[in-house]
Amino acid sequence: MLLAALLASAACLATPVHGNVVRAGPFVGYLAPQYDVVNGRFRLHVGDYRDRASGLSQKIPWFIPRSYPVRWSFTVIGRRLGPIKGRFKSVLQQASSPSNPNKWVFPSSFSPPRAGCWSLTFRSGRVRGRLTVLVSNRPS
Repeated sequence: MLLAALLASAACLATPVHGNVVRAGPFVGYLAPQYDVVNGRFRLHVGDYRDRASGLSQKIPWFIPRSYPVRWSFTVIGRRLGPIKGRFKSVLQQASSPSNPNKWVFPSSFSPPRAGCWSLTFRSGRVRGRLTVLVSNRPS
């Protein structure tokens, strides 16, 4: 399983992760590196869970400074790259975080429909961001 993930990450130039942080323009996501990083790059899993056996969802908080003119929600569009196309869409609702009073937080729980290399586009008002993520299969 680990070898397959490493080979797939070599084929997909996913966005680099620094510690537990990945960036999509001004949007900053905080990850669980043991689940969301392979070979130093951003990874998600097919479906709703990071780990189905433990019930751990793919919830990721995305932060942006309050100085950016975002709306109360933002949209994330996932497009699968390569010959087999796919798409998913998530609309995230704005929240505040007592530990980060100068930033808005948009909690996400992505559910990519299939494995592969995906481009994620983030949009709220005129604010945009983009990243690439490797989506891998996980055993049920």
